[in-house]
Order: sequence, then structure tokens, then C-alpha cells
Amino acid sequence: MLDDFRLRVFMMVAAEGSFTRAAQHLGVSQPAVSQNIAELEKQVGAVLFDRKRGEVALTAEGYVFKDYAAKILHWYDATDALFGSAGKMTVNRSVRVAATDYVATYLLPNLLRDLLAVTATSFIIDTYPESAFPESMDADLYYFTSARGDTLNFDAGSIVGTVQAALVTAGPDFPEEPRYAVWAPYRPLVSQDIYARSVLVSDHLPVIQDLVRTNANLVGVIPSEASGTLIIHPDPLPHLQQDLHLRVSDAFSRSAIAQWLSSRFSE
Repeated sequence: MLDDFRLRVFMMVAAEGSFTRAAQHLGVSQPAVSQNIAELEKQVGAVLFDRKRGEVALTAEGYVFKDYAAKILHWYDATDALFGSAGKMTVNRSVRVAATDYVATYLLPNLLRDLLAVTATSFIIDTYPESAFPESMDADLYYFTSARGDTLNFDAGSIVGTVQAALVTAGPDFPEEPRYAVWAPYRPLVSQDIYARSVLVSDHLPVIQDLVRTNANLVGVIPSEASGTLIIHPDPLPHLQQDLHLRVSDAFSRSAIAQWLSSRFSE
């Protein structure tokens, strides 16, 4: 079996083009780097580097081996994250998920269904208001929404989906002079005309839904996943869209679950 440290030495030498610089990055001596590379070349039966006056370059065999080494190290890390010394992050400990109230109620069940299909890990769900900063909670995974503006900020690739707005009313007909109850994250996106006629802005969706059900002239401006009735109106709302985000804590980023989520949403 190929030793993972020798593979890491190999990858560092390939990146730096120098045994000396690789040794500095790895915190070992230059002779130790040379010895590990020599032993690796003996083990695989191929010369992996051309040596030229302190500089090294991959041979043709080295380029091929580099691709395999990267894949091997990826799975070494994934295995260690789940079962090895770093495995304490996922083995014998529940994964803590923090989600906004809306995401936890309407979106998280489907999101967790995919995870439960590939892992036997248990999960603990914590919720927080839409207005709270997600890292204010101690968690491994953070699901939250943010208002979409004129330009997209993909926030280092954390966007994993979208949430669309809808008009919801309890009555069969749209009121002639409606008043609006607006989900707080949609406040920056609604028109001034609608906001001027709003009587409630709230992070808490159940409050809006209960008021809409009991007030015939009150219209809810809420995410479509939470709607009971969609209303088509001559003067509809502008296109309202929330971005759904997933962030992974630094400590949890090497876990097998985090790597699976990353590969799933990067496809």
C-alpha cells in the first residue's frame, strides 16, 4: 500500500519543482524529501522526476502518477475523516445542522433525505431567525437564505438552490385594495408600492400565514414552498427570489459528509 506521507511529499515536490522548497513547506529536511521520493520511485518501479541542478521536473511517468496520487490522497483523507483520527467529527457523534426557521420547516426535510440515504450518521437540528448571522451558532452545517439582488454574489460557491416568492391569500378573490404581510427577507426586493401598503414585516412565517388565513384583505408575500394558494393578479409582485446557501464549518470540512455535499452541489 502506498504510504500517504510519501504521496504528499511527491505532490509537494511536483508543485514546487524543488526538493528544498518542498522540504521547507513540509517542515522536514531536504535529505528526508529525497529519501522519500527515492523510496517511492523504487516502490512504483518508475522514475518520477528529472533532477537538474537543484530543480526537478516531472517525467512522463510522473505526470501519469500525479493524477493517481491526487485521487489516492483524496480517498485517504475522506477515509480518515470518517474513521481515522479526524473521524471523531462524524463517527460516534451527531452532525449538528443549523438552519433558519423557514429552511428547517420547508426545505431541510428534503435536503436531509439525500444525506440519510448515504450515511447512518444521526443529525441534531438547531433553528435560528432569518435575521441571525448563521455562524452565530455552533454547528457543522449551516443552511440559510439571502435576498437575491441585481447581481449575484455566489459567496465562495455556497449557493445550492433558490426559493421563489408567491402571493398567498385566504379568500377566493384577490382583494381590491389589499394590504400585505411581507416575509422579512423579501423586504429589500418588493416594490415601494407594495411596501407602502404592508402592515406587517416578520421573519416568522407562521405569524404571516395565520394572519392571512384570518384576514380576507390581507395578502402574504412569502416563499412559494410555504404557500397554500397561489394568486395570479393583474399587478403581480416583481420577480422575487432568495438564494439558498450551505456553509460547512472549517472543522467539519474534511469529513466524508462535507466532501459528499461538495461533490453533489458542484456537479
